Amino acid sequence: MADSWCRREKNTNLRTVIPIVSSINSATYNISKHLATILAPLVRNTSHHIKNSTDFTDKVQKLTLDSDETFDHTMFLNASLLTDTLKPEDDQATTVGINSIVHNVTIVLLMLTIVLGITGNSMVIWVAGFKLKLTITNVWLVNLAIADLIFCFTRIFALARLFLSDHWPFGLFLCKFYGFFKYTNMFCSVFLLAVISLDRVLCIWQPVLTKRRRTLWTARVIAVCVWIAAILFSIPYFIHRQTYIDDNNLTKCSMNPKKMEEAHNSTKAALYSIRFLCGFIFPFMVILICYILAGVGIRRTRLVAKSRSLRILACLVIAFFLCWAPYHCLQLVRMINGDNDVLKIWFTVAQSIAFFNSCVNPLLYFCMGLKMKHGLKQGLMGVYTRALADDTGGQITQCTDQSLD
Repeated sequence: MADSWCRREKNTNLRTVIPIVSSINSATYNISKHLATILAPLVRNTSHHIKNSTDFTDKVQKLTLDSDETFDHTMFLNASLLTDTLKPEDDQATTVGINSIVHNVTIVLLMLTIVLGITGNSMVIWVAGFKLKLTITNVWLVNLAIADLIFCFTRIFALARLFLSDHWPFGLFLCKFYGFFKYTNMFCSVFLLAVISLDRVLCIWQPVLTKRRRTLWTARVIAVCVWIAAILFSIPYFIHRQTYIDDNNLTKCSMNPKKMEEAHNSTKAALYSIRFLCGFIFPFMVILICYILAGVGIRRTRLVAKSRSLRILACLVIAFFLCWAPYHCLQLVRMINGDNDVLKIWFTVAQSIAFFNSCVNPLLYFCMGLKMKHGLKQGLMGVYTRALADDTGGQITQCTDQSLD
């Protein structure tokens, strides 16, 4: 009797509990369905959504779980939906904040490049080209400064484009010249640095032969050849760069994707490869080998004056590759995965750092020409004259008759 009574009591309790649980399940299902309907537009419009509203509704409708499991799973799905809805908003806000920071940093770097680059390179050209006695090293430095000076003037258009939300109002020719001279400057700078490195190592290892053939006329001819080579490597960018109207009715200045749609990938890959190899890897290898040989030669002969000159020129080389290496490396990664948003952000920063290199050389000369004991009484002309005269005068520009052979 007791067992029978217990079974009847248990059945009564179950009959009481099951409707309650069913009611809870039904209410939970309705709430979930309404939540899914309300939040569906938010989920659908976020750029990084994981689940859309259709998936959620289907999952809720297909729930055929036991009564004691339904509540937990429904709560889990609701929490997942809210999490998925909130996370994209947070990510979007974070992305907007990062983009704003990158935009401001880019503007600051461009302004510094323009102001310091135009002022500093103009001083270098005036002092090394007109005030001091013209030497072979001066020929290299003046041509390097000319390339950087023209480049700094073209960055004015880049700054204006940033303020105009990437709109290009300056016409087709300036668009082509803007892209063309960006790479002319890069190729000219790295080729000149390679020539300077070869000049240094020849002066140390073959001083007798170099002394007879190392003339101002030869230096000018080599400088002209460097400019011609840089222009030839940059002509494809002049040809392919176009102005076109985008979907927002803004004029853009870049390689026109509509005209390059068929051969877009192969053309860009070819240009990137040439730029990476000829504008970075090959010159870097030449410069590295030259400075290793020069360092060995200096240790063997203890040429202190040449060692100082080598350190100065090494600073120019290191500055160039530190500024341009991130740009080339990220450009290479960009060829493989160009749709990565993080990569796009860092590429913008790397590009600004590469542009900043055009004002680094005058800053290095300025630091070398400063005399702490003179304090703030030193003028720009005096500082640059002291730096460039020390760098280009006396023993450091002359090849001795002592051979390492």
